[in-house]
Amino acid sequence: MFGIAALFLLFAVAGGLFLALALVAGLVKLVFRVALLPVFLVGAVLKIVLLPLLLLVALLVVGPVLLVGGVLILPVLILGGLVWAGAHVLAAV
Repeated sequence: MFGIAALFLLFAVAGGLFLALALVAGLVKLVFRVALLPVFLVGAVLKIVLLPLLLLVALLVVGPVLLVGGVLILPVLILGGLVWAGAHVLAAV
């Protein structure tokens, strides 16, 4: 009889300890979230500020390269089109 009561008491104590551990873990999690909030905010602000700046720099670097590449490739494309058209005209004759 006392063995069953002792078992129930053991389960009650274990449940209470588990509840206390869960509460302490939740409190630690909350403290870390509050303590690390400024770090996350600084990271977010840096992303908001630096991302458009980096995109602008990339546009200024890649833009002229694409423009020069387009100017250089345009005559080659026109010549290729003329060759293609001439080949089809000769093939039709």
